[in-house]
Amino acid sequence: MAISLSRFYQRLAKELRKSNDFESSLSAMLEWGAVNEPHPVWTQLGAFDAVGEINAARAWLPRVLADAPCPFPVRGIYFGLGEFASKRVEYADLYLALFGRCDLDDVKSNWLWEAPSHYPDKARLKSKAMKAGGLLCHQGGATAGLSTEGYICFSLSFTSLLLRHVLDGEWFAKLGAPCPIGVVTGFDSGNRLRLGVLSREGLALTAGAMT
Repeated sequence: MAISLSRFYQRLAKELRKSNDFESSLSAMLEWGAVNEPHPVWTQLGAFDAVGEINAARAWLPRVLADAPCPFPVRGIYFGLGEFASKRVEYADLYLALFGRCDLDDVKSNWLWEAPSHYPDKARLKSKAMKAGGLLCHQGGATAGLSTEGYICFSLSFTSLLLRHVLDGEWFAKLGAPCPIGVVTGFDSGNRLRLGVLSREGLALTAGAMT
């Protein structure tokens, strides 16, 4: 039984709106995944250091900006899920890119390719949990691991919920932006979410949509 991505996005949007805690909300999404695509790996995906992941993500932006300051006022930020490999097994990891324009009404997010952009070197989060989780999703190949939809469910749930609890007014201040910033996350190959708008008050979630 494969996961319906349309139902997944609806469930994720609901969890993002009500989430008060990263770890418990991710556990809820993993439980939803286990119901919709039964597999023993879902339980293993929930075994990670949530506090360590939050702390690493909070220290991420200052490190990136210290090494490569953005040369223009930031209007948009993309948290991309790039795909990497360990011993030929793929996993996803977050990186960030900054943009001089943003249009969250653009359902295809074409501004990601059209706006002035800044892709800093060494901008990967290097999340231990995302790497371990991606390898678990793909263990044994396509016949033994999760489906592509299951892998997307884990990766996007982890990413969007992590950002939900990390992006705040302090992050906005470090970016030095003159006005609120549009936030998009997702895979470079597709399956992206228009997550919301970041300002000094924190992250204001939008209804969100797959682009």
